[in-house]
Amino acid sequence: MRLTHSLLLGSLTLASSFSYAQSFTLPLWKEKAEALGYELPKPIGFNLSYMALEQNIDVTSIGFNGLELPSFVRNIDMQAEQGSQTSEVVTLRADMWLFPFLNLYVLGGKMTGTSETAVNYDVAIKPLLPNRPDHHIKGRIDNFKLDLDGYLYGGGVVLAGGYKQIFGLVDISYTETELTVIDGSISAWVISPRIGYDFYQQGVPLRVWGGAMYQNVEQSLSGKLTDLDLPAALHPLVKDGTFHIEQQLSTPWNPIVGMQYQVSPSLYFLAEAGFGDRTSIFTSIDFRF
Repeated sequence: MRLTHSLLLGSLTLASSFSYAQSFTLPLWKEKAEALGYELPKPIGFNLSYMALEQNIDVTSIGFNGLELPSFVRNIDMQAEQGSQTSEVVTLRADMWLFPFLNLYVLGGKMTGTSETAVNYDVAIKPLLPNRPDHHIKGRIDNFKLDLDGYLYGGGVVLAGGYKQIFGLVDISYTETELTVIDGSISAWVISPRIGYDFYQQGVPLRVWGGAMYQNVEQSLSGKLTDLDLPAALHPLVKDGTFHIEQQLSTPWNPIVGMQYQVSPSLYFLAEAGFGDRTSIFTSIDFRF
């Protein structure tokens, strides 16, 4: 419902923008920018994109609720190692250039992905005789896997500028993902500064750039312990229990390179790749009006 509501608000905003554009020229200050020699894109756009991403994660906490431990079990402790996360995201974005240097957008989409890590567990058994130390049953779960399928929505701004063939921009966005397979949500701030070169003056409708991507992602995940691939020896201890996991990205920054090709004033293709501790491939098709 929240996704539908957000997309509806975005559509209404764009509809009012079309009406606004009929009585005013968008972007505002367009004539001044064109008088300075800038080539501006059409003000309204719809963008369909796909992104595949792989990165490392740190599990900051693992908590349990509803465990009915036998009287001889004192407690169960779990500690996670560094893990990895893979995801694929398809989004539809609607945007508007309000000023030549300022773009506003809303987006919604679908994410599929998994989060995997190794977890070391320690079951403390009470001693049979008094004044004796606890007995510990220790083990390792090699593939502690969570499904991260869900629907996302959000919005952002782009600040852009340039001088002759050199341009720069900063893309700032915030998204929320409501998970569907397990309980939980993922909130993400993404900031992507870029600097590039426009070959349009050389007769080639191509832009290339390099930059970096910053992600501040908080993942709060919950579910039934019986839904996890736990060792059989732990099943009697956790059959009524639930888990709550907090995790975040291991590396916030990574470099990116990309290109945009203009097929016509109304159609653009874009491709971008990320490297380093976070690898990604991003492609999109942009329709402008």
